[in-house]
Amino acid sequence: MTLADKDGTHLGSQNIASVLKISEFLSAKTYLKEKDSEVKGLVVPFYQRPYRWKEENITDLFSDLFYQTKRLVHTAGAVFNPDNAYRLGTVVLHQEEGKHLALVDGQQRTLTLLLILKIAKENTFSDYLKDYQTVDIALPNCSETQKNLSTNYAVIGRYVNSPEFTIDVLDFLLKHCEIVRVTLDDLSEAFQFFDSQNARGLDLSPHDLLKAFHLREFPDAESDSKQIIVEDWEKQNTKRLKSLFAHYLYPIRRWSSGQPAMYFSKTHVGVFKGINLNDNAYPFQQGLNVIHNTVDSYNQHFHRELDQQRMTYPFQLTQTIINGRRFFGWVEYYQALLTPLLENAIKDSDDNWLKDALFKGSQVQQEPQTRPTALSIMQTLTNPKSHGYSGWWRQGDRYVRRLFDALVLCYYDRFGSAELERAIEYIFIWAYALRLTKTAVYLESIEKHVRENNVFMRLQHSLSPADFLSKPLPLVKELKVKPVKGKDGEDKKGKDKIKGIRTLYRNLGYFLPENKDASNEP
Repeated sequence: MTLADKDGTHLGSQNIASVLKISEFLSAKTYLKEKDSEVKGLVVPFYQRPYRWKEENITDLFSDLFYQTKRLVHTAGAVFNPDNAYRLGTVVLHQEEGKHLALVDGQQRTLTLLLILKIAKENTFSDYLKDYQTVDIALPNCSETQKNLSTNYAVIGRYVNSPEFTIDVLDFLLKHCEIVRVTLDDLSEAFQFFDSQNARGLDLSPHDLLKAFHLREFPDAESDSKQIIVEDWEKQNTKRLKSLFAHYLYPIRRWSSGQPAMYFSKTHVGVFKGINLNDNAYPFQQGLNVIHNTVDSYNQHFHRELDQQRMTYPFQLTQTIINGRRFFGWVEYYQALLTPLLENAIKDSDDNWLKDALFKGSQVQQEPQTRPTALSIMQTLTNPKSHGYSGWWRQGDRYVRRLFDALVLCYYDRFGSAELERAIEYIFIWAYALRLTKTAVYLESIEKHVRENNVFMRLQHSLSPADFLSKPLPLVKELKVKPVKGKDGEDKKGKDKIKGIRTLYRNLGYFLPENKDASNEP
């Protein structure tokens, strides 16, 4: 019987895909040749990149192992339950001529797992692993790989020899963690398979990883709602969901805690992992438990069938994430809350929180008044071509607009419509000072602007709108439009691509008078 007959799928005449427990994947017995007892070892081919896992990668792996073992209340010797199996990714092998299998993809995980078992067998768990022989793996002559293996040997040793790494954790790793092993007999096919995983989306995006994590966090009592949530999630526009996390939720949570937020990737998904209310009863969780249970009790009461009322969970952007069902509700809530800020135009006929704050019986203004209002600011940003802002489409301008939208969303999330019109003016002055003082705006420019005056963090510490809005913002020195060369070689006035923004800023009184220092305040 071949591995494919037992637990896998044939991809071709000699191509096999199989799902293996870690104890099987790393066992020398798995790679025995059919006709004799000679082991077909693994080899890392010369064309592979060096082993480069860092301490943060190892920490993530052990954190997941500790967390999953505790979440499932796993004990050594527990019967395998495929519903609770923890998948550690895919490994691609190429069957070379002779006895070796080349590791085309998955070197980082494989070497790390082998180090864990080596250290465990050398120390505390020698009896448990005395009959377990790991597969041999041949490495290329690479000084970087050897250096990193040596460094990580010490890092892994600290975890394996810690009180948290129990026999239960080791048993969970070996017998309840899985890996998908794909074995191909043609090298070009192996590379094609590896490339397709990355190029065609099989390598999960951060929000898909979060979906998988939070679905595992559902308690058994809520398993019936999983399917509905998965169906709703899959209906989401992938591009919008990616933008929601990368451009708003991630930077807001990071900036609000004083941390940088230039890029959002798979290594940052921990920002959206929180607590499982069923796991522990720490004092800080009591308030979250009360709110969680109160909302559910109210909505599930039989009176709701009569009055058709429903209590909305009081989400906050910077709250401690509640794993499972509440996470999906949190994402859905802020996707809906953000939508009005992303509309192409603000209309009196709209029915949302932003329109209610901007229109108070007034009609849409075609041109900004002498003293700009929150409405005229939003009209300029959402309908820029009609308000003299022809450069709105440039990447730097898009960065600034996202910064503005993120802070407006934060303000409304904290204080609702209280002083929202004034807050929009204040936030516009703060955010667009960057556009008015720089000829080019990059992501690095955004990070520096936040770092130098982190109003996100100040907002989180404010107990009222006055606390936030009372701190004066500095005046800025107006950046003149650069002249351009005409056909006759003479300097001519260039096109002002931010004229609409400049006009708003001037009428708000935030340009620094000539011959004055920018440190002056209004």
